[in-house]
Formats: sequence, C-alpha cells, structure tokens
Amino acid sequence: MMQNDFLTPYKEDSGVPPYLPFPRFLVPMDLSNDAKVLYALLLDRAGISRENGYIEPDGRIRLYFTLEEAKGKLHRSRQVATRAFQELQRCGLILRRKQGLGRPAVITLNILPARKERDGIA
Repeated sequence: MMQNDFLTPYKEDSGVPPYLPFPRFLVPMDLSNDAKVLYALLLDRAGISRENGYIEPDGRIRLYFTLEEAKGKLHRSRQVATRAFQELQRCGLILRRKQGLGRPAVITLNILPARKERDGIA
C-alpha cells in the first residue's frame, strides 16, 4: 500500500504514471474484477509480445503469462488466479494452449473491435 507522503496532487502539468490498458468493453461484462484486471495485464503483455515479434502464423499475437505471474501481479491466491483465467477462457476473451513438459501455456487474446462497442460507454 502506498504511503500518503509519496502521493502528489494530479495537476495540469503532471506526467502520467505507468498504466495498464483497460478496455471499456470489460466494464459491463459479467466477470469478476480479478478477471478484468488479469485481461488488462494480458493485453499489456500482448503489446510487449507484438514488439518482440511473437506472432502466430495466422497473425495472432502469442504471449506467455503463467499462473504464478498472475498470482503475483493480482496479489491473489493461486485459486483466485486460476478462476480468473477460467472466466476469461469461458467467455472467449482468451485462448490458452497447453504445451506440456513444464512449459508455459501459449495465450492468445480476443478483443471487441471498437466499432462494435454497443454498451454506450465511450
């Protein structure tokens, strides 16, 4: 938890601190907040993967994000992190392909194209 003496007022000339992309289409979705934050973390990682050329033959961006990483980044238990991954898979926002032999699963993301935002949140 941040101490108040590290915080400063947000002003006109303030720089923007590092942030995660948080798609607006997630807000009204029937997902836990942990799943929504996990998706934002995965989307952020996908940007790094794209820069590094981790592209599947069909053009999808391939990323790796282990359960242990999710647990650490979310500051949640293994069970909660597992459930967040399952929620994202169940609703089709992510695809996870196991590789076996102790190697991390390959994850690809699905997104809602901007023109299809139909919930009125702009």
